[in-house]
Amino acid sequence: MELKIQAKIREALGKQNKKLRKAGMLPAVVYGRNKETLSLEVTDKDFQKVYQKAGESTIIDLAIDGKGEKKVLIHDVAKHYMKDEPIHVDFYEVDLTRKIHAKVPVHFVGIAPAVKESGGVLVRNLNEIEVEALPMDLPHSFEVSIEALKGFDDLIRVADIKVSDKVKVLAHPEDVIVKAQAPRTEAELAELEKPT
Repeated sequence: MELKIQAKIREALGKQNKKLRKAGMLPAVVYGRNKETLSLEVTDKDFQKVYQKAGESTIIDLAIDGKGEKKVLIHDVAKHYMKDEPIHVDFYEVDLTRKIHAKVPVHFVGIAPAVKESGGVLVRNLNEIEVEALPMDLPHSFEVSIEALKGFDDLIRVADIKVSDKVKVLAHPEDVIVKAQAPRTEAELAELEKPT
């Protein structure tokens, strides 16, 4: 999956960034280990489209006017405190020959029989898992099938995930990713509602 974002060197700094955002542009910065730091602007619409597909664990091509292309990860997205819209983006220029740490999102697939048939509650403990790999070997996401959760004692641990031998999982193997929990009894619910 090849993803690309066009960028321009940003002249507007500080308070001028508000005008930039009103014009549909996002202020951004690109930096990396022993790399030049550049202030950039990218089209908000293009960024959002690529961010949806790439997340923070997929390499993208950042094409900067007059500076060529850089291989980057979306490292940090600052969002508006009320609108949950991006207001600033940090791109991290990677060295394709050095391993990096990244948080890879977990996507749950399927239906847990313990939830559907027994009225249990699905408890998601981890939404992302930290890994170490060369940038081009980073997984985009981990798909975790919850169909194995047949009873209330069933759970899926980090150790249960199938991972390429090029990827080192940094999370503890015994960490629980997801489990099915028995629904609360009437007595437990009444206990929760008591004033303290």
